[in-house]
This record gives sequence, C-alpha cells and structure tokens, in this order.
Amino acid sequence: MERNDIIKTRDDVIANVRTLYSYLSGEEGSESKAWAIDKMKRGKNFVVEIIDDRICFAPSRFVGYVNNTIDKHEENHGDGTQTDDLMPQFYTKVSDERLDRVFQKAIEPFGISTGSKKYWIPLGMTVEDVLSKKANRKPKNYWIARLTVDDLEIWDKAISEHMWMAQKRYERQTDARAAVSMLWNVAQQVQSGDILFLTSGNRIYSFGEVIPCPYDADHQSSIQKTVNDNEHEFYSGIVRFSDSEVFYEDLEGDCDNWGQRIKVAKWQYYMDPSAVSTSGLTEIVSNHRNLLYAIPEEQAKLKINELKKQFENKHMFISNTTKLLKTKRNIILQGAPGTGKTYNTAAIALSVLGQTDVDLSDHKAVMERCRELYDKQIFFTTFHQSLDYEDFVEGLKPRVQTDANGNSIGVTYEPVDGIFKRACNAVHTKEDIDIVECIDNYLELIKSKKNENRRLIPTKSGKASFWAWWKEGNATVSVRSINSKCEKGEDYSPSPLNIEKIKLQAQGLGIENNWKQYAEAFIDAVKSEYNVNEDKPVVLIIDEINRGNVSKIFGELITLLEADKRGDHAIPVTLPYTQIPFTVPSNLYIIGTMNTTDRSTGSIDYALRRRFAFVTLESDVRVVGDHYDAIDNAELKETATGLFENIKSFIGSPQHLCSDLGIDDLMVGHSYFMANDEDELRNKVEYEIIPLINEYINDGILNVSADEKKNAFKVWKELQLYKGVGESQPKGESLLEEEE
Repeated sequence: MERNDIIKTRDDVIANVRTLYSYLSGEEGSESKAWAIDKMKRGKNFVVEIIDDRICFAPSRFVGYVNNTIDKHEENHGDGTQTDDLMPQFYTKVSDERLDRVFQKAIEPFGISTGSKKYWIPLGMTVEDVLSKKANRKPKNYWIARLTVDDLEIWDKAISEHMWMAQKRYERQTDARAAVSMLWNVAQQVQSGDILFLTSGNRIYSFGEVIPCPYDADHQSSIQKTVNDNEHEFYSGIVRFSDSEVFYEDLEGDCDNWGQRIKVAKWQYYMDPSAVSTSGLTEIVSNHRNLLYAIPEEQAKLKINELKKQFENKHMFISNTTKLLKTKRNIILQGAPGTGKTYNTAAIALSVLGQTDVDLSDHKAVMERCRELYDKQIFFTTFHQSLDYEDFVEGLKPRVQTDANGNSIGVTYEPVDGIFKRACNAVHTKEDIDIVECIDNYLELIKSKKNENRRLIPTKSGKASFWAWWKEGNATVSVRSINSKCEKGEDYSPSPLNIEKIKLQAQGLGIENNWKQYAEAFIDAVKSEYNVNEDKPVVLIIDEINRGNVSKIFGELITLLEADKRGDHAIPVTLPYTQIPFTVPSNLYIIGTMNTTDRSTGSIDYALRRRFAFVTLESDVRVVGDHYDAIDNAELKETATGLFENIKSFIGSPQHLCSDLGIDDLMVGHSYFMANDEDELRNKVEYEIIPLINEYINDGILNVSADEKKNAFKVWKELQLYKGVGESQPKGESLLEEEE
C-alpha cells in the first residue's frame, strides 16, 4: 500500500536509520527493541550507512518514508516497489559476501542470524569504502569555539581532555536567557567531523576534529525542548541530546562546572602563547556573544596553516629533522653527553607519529606521551656488543612443553620475534584487536553451515589456494591444497595445522612447524576477515647504535632499511628460522642515538652509515639561559652560563685539542649546567662535568698537563672561572677571574 510521505533526501534516510538504532539500543523500551530486531531478521534489502564510525544496516522499506516510526510503519508499511524505485537516487544496489559477514556480526548480539541479503550502499562509494568506513558525509563546517575563562584549571582541563567547554545554563544566566538559547541553537548545528578552533580573546590556540560524545547518558533530553521551555530537565550526571550527537552536558554540584561540552579527537598544533588571530574572520553562523560561530572554509584552512607554521617555527629543529626522517626513514642523532639526544629523540618520534597535541618544548609532557605509546607505536632498544640477530630480528628460544595436567614433558626451541620484527608487524596491526580471539571466531565461522564447514584461503604468494576446515573440539585445522593429487578422501589432510601454534605464530611467540607458509596464510585470512590490518607509522629507537656489531645484528636486513627498498618496491627476504617472506614497511622509522665521545667501539659501520642520515646536536648556552629565565634566577644564570663558556674555551683551546674530534663533538652538554639551585649545580660540576673532562684527558682526547688539570678542576668545583685556559700558571698567582 503506497504512502505519500516518501523521502526527499539522503539525510531523511539517515534520520530513519538513527531511529531504528535507537529502538535496537533499548532506549525506547523492550517492546520497541523486539520490534526492531524482528525487522532486521525479516528484511530483504538493507540500506547501509556509516554513522558515528559504525557500519549500520536498516531495511529499505522502513527508511523510505520521512520520519518513520513504529506507529507509522505498523499503520502502513508502504510498498516495497515504491522504496526500491526511490533508492537509486542516493544508493547503488549490491550483493557481497563481505557485507553479509559484517551484517551477521551486527545482528549476532540480538540472537538472530539470516541468509544473504542485498544492500544499498551510498552513491560514489564501493564496498571497500564501506568496509574501511570511509563515510561519504557532508562537507565539514569550521567553528570558532571561544573559551573565555580566568580559571586556569578549566583551561587545562579543556586542553588535556580535548574538549570545548561553556557555562551557559538558564538558571545561571537569568538576565541573559536569550544568550543561552542562541548558544544552544548554534551548538545543535555542530556535527561529528566538523573542525573546532580553540580560542580565547582574539587568539586561536589549536584546532581539532569533532567526535561524537563518547559517554553513556545518565539522562536523555532534547536541545530544542530545552530552548523552547527555557528550562533544563536535569541537574547532574551526563546529559545527552536526541537532536545532537556531539553536544552534551557533564554536570556536577550546582551546575557551575562549565558542563556544556563538545569533544574533539585531539587538539592539534597547540601553542600558548599564540600569535594566530581571529581578526578579519567572517561569521557565517553565530550567536551574539560570539562564543561559537562558523567561518568560511577558505579562511579556516588559512588559520590551520598559520597554526601549523607557528608550531613548526617554534620547534624548527624538530620539524626539519622530522621531514628528513620521513624522507630518509633512518636517522642518527649524534652528540656529546648532555646535548639532549634522549629528549630530542622522543620529540621527533612524537612529531613523525603526528602527535601534534603535545607541546614539544615541554620535556615532561613529551616523555609521558612516549611512555603511553611504548610497545604500540614506539619501540625502544639499546645496542651492545653481545646483541645479535636472534635478539633483534628473530631467534630460537626455549619453550617448556606440558601435558594436560600442566606437568613438564620436555623443552622445544621455537622462533620468537625480536624487537625489530615486532616493530615492523606493529605497523600493520591494530592495537585494540585480540588476534587470538579473532582466530577463535574464524574457526567458528569456518565450521558454520553457511561455509559448508570449510573455507578457501589464498596462499602467501597468491598464486594458489588451499581448503581449510575444522570440527568442534579438534586441536588442529585441516588443510589441503586445491592442486593436491592425493587420491585419499576429500576430508584427508596431509598435515593439519596445530591451532595453539597458529596462535603463537600470530603473536610472534612461536611457529607452526608443519606448514609455516599455510599457517601464515591462515593468519592473513583471519586478519583480512576481521579488518585487523592497518598502516600506521611506528618508530624504533635504537640507543647507542654505534656500540653494536651491525652485521651481526641486522644480518641480511641491512639492505631493506633503504627507503627505495620498502613499500611498492619492497624486496622480500626469507627469514632463516620461520622461513617466511619478510619486508620492511615504509611506515617504520628508525632513530638511532650515538655518543660522539665514545671511543670504545671505534667508528660506525660504513654499511649502516650509508643508510642513515646524521644529525649533530650541539651544546647550546641559550638553552642554559632559558632554563634559568624559566625559574627566575638571574644570579645562578650568570654563574652557569659563565661556567659553560669557560669550560667550552678550555676544551676548544688549540693547545688542548689533539684528536680528530672537534669542540662540537666534545663540549659538555647544556643539560649538565641546568640546575634548580646552587648546590645542585655544584654537584653537577664536581660529579658529572669534571669526571667527563678528566676522561677526555686520560684517553688522550685532550692534551692537558697534570698541574693545569688540577688547577682548573679546583676552581670549577667552587663555581668559579678558570683564568689560564691554555696557559701555564706562575706559582702564587690566583687562578680565579678577578671580580669586577
């Protein structure tokens, strides 16, 4: 039976999909949920939309009519032919086994399953786009989001938790109710995927992409109802709104906690102070207090570029080195002790990973963020003379075998991934995916009736395929090549794969010895099925890279480090223990560090030198001065910078230098001169700086007489300046600079 309220736009369809999912979530009660589940089970053709980064399905007949509801649908469910005629305006009809699997997974929590369906996917999108969740959404809007607050705690909360906050409630602005209404009406127009510019006064500090409210609601309300009534329904907890997926309230106490909020994925290129101004911007959508207003895309993109340039100019060294690393893929930071190799390595790692919400000049914030990313996107190791290929790439490690009762029955040696291989694998592995759980789910999928208890899986080379099947309770997966000439029954498997060993191989903790290549292909099939693969940047930090035996550590993989032997031009190498083809991904970045004064291992291997770019970190007196400016201690600044220049002159004196190392290689790093008080500086000089210079002298790097060494060390311990740099001192003459 035809209906007249047919859809006019794709947005009408999306609104109905949201309505159906509100029923499925149980928000409208158990009866509505049961009704929606039944429609999902009985539907034949399903519209596919990506909403809030989730692939959603809805029967085409339900979504074909404007603002459809249970009551409307039950009164007149419409004509299927009518909706089928409408859909091609906005969608393309497809049949696809991959979408079938995603659909089955979506309805599984409701305790139902169905056969194959037909799907309407948005025009201009492919099934691959849908599976990778590339939503074909409206163009982004760009918003100036002002946070005018004197309370630094509120500002810090907004920055650290990546959100915009406001204090606009009717009961708190009784004399400015119109201002509250205008702000809420504008906030209702902000969508997921829009860009917010975090602003205070006339300065823009950062920007971020809006995301849906990530919190479950304690209360459900409506922006329009609140504005129409000039009154709020709730005064505590998380309040979400049916007419906005992004605007929400988080209320505490008497609601004076700046509880009106919009979250962003992260604030990018944050700078305080900032020179980027709101001056000259055109307001498209606004409220009269200008707390939240839209600006044209052209102006917004200019402001994004200004923020980016401002950020890069402040961190010029980090930005330039990051560009070099992205091109070369491998760099080594070299310098004397204390020149900031550890900090700069961490900052460059965050920069190449796109972590632009961290102030790279904040040492503490940089190191904390790095710790959060360890073993996810940042891997760390130190080279030493006993490190070898089996530790770094892959090697045989003992594994205790046990019986069903947990008793030891012997030891086997199985391949285990080293840190280099784990870092390479991390490039293509999602962090929040449990591969063991995926393998279990895949086994269940194989034995389903739909798949006739078997699955065809391509080999690693892609030139052939094999059948895989599994029966409940079996400890192995049966496999058999499609080209097998074996005359035994079709259920015969020449060499089944051990499931536990497959799981160990997937985690890099072992190997399936019978059919390593089949096991690897099986794992690849699991990853493909559950969309485990991705391509994210990963950084491997190698401290003291010059102390290792490069040939012994990298082996044949040294060739694969070069940028032109990765990615599209990757050269595969068969690893010696697993016998699996291996390549180095383009998105793996290696940062090595090297102490230029370390003479214990000789010069760095030439094979490694050709494949790395070298960046020298010099000791910088300006960093020392900035430190004391920050703690407001002018007197100690004068002492520390004076000592710095005095010691630099001592080391760099032509009478003292006698090796192939120059002053930039040997000058004591600026961090040794940075202290919080005089006692700390005195201890650094006596127990860190003087022993280092003494080592230079003892190793023959500096040519200093015993008397001159003794005299210089004596005055430096007193935080005084040594007068006779490179000169012999007459007996009885003071070795201290005369005070002015």
